[in-house]
Amino acid sequence: MDKDELRGFCKTEFDKLKTLANMLSSFCSDDKTTYDLKETAAMGAFLFSVYQGVERVLEQLLIFDALGPVQAGNGRSEIILKKALELGIVPPELNPSLTGYLAFREFFSRSYVTDLNSQKICGLARNCEETVLRLEKEVFEYIDTV
Repeated sequence: MDKDELRGFCKTEFDKLKTLANMLSSFCSDDKTTYDLKETAAMGAFLFSVYQGVERVLEQLLIFDALGPVQAGNGRSEIILKKALELGIVPPELNPSLTGYLAFREFFSRSYVTDLNSQKICGLARNCEETVLRLEKEVFEYIDTV
């Protein structure tokens, strides 16, 4: 993959992520305090998908930098995020947000949907669009420097 292909890949991924983040933000209005199980499950699935996309972008950048794909297994997602932070793809001030989405993704993949807390999901959801936009900016700045 060359730099133009990488840029195209990331653009496609971020277009999908921004669509998901926008849909997610429509679920969590400031005046709504209770959500039924279907709404909570949908919000959880959207958040899960958003982080999957973020991880896909970060891993592709690591592969482009010849660091190779991170092996499957326990801790894989944490390693990807840590390497992206070390390389400067993810700035330190964005890391706490991404770590929160990663923690949710890990919880979501190992829990029953009935264990989800809609208020905690909304807390993440309200910040999602801003996080995706900030990461997009950082990723394209990084691509321009490599």
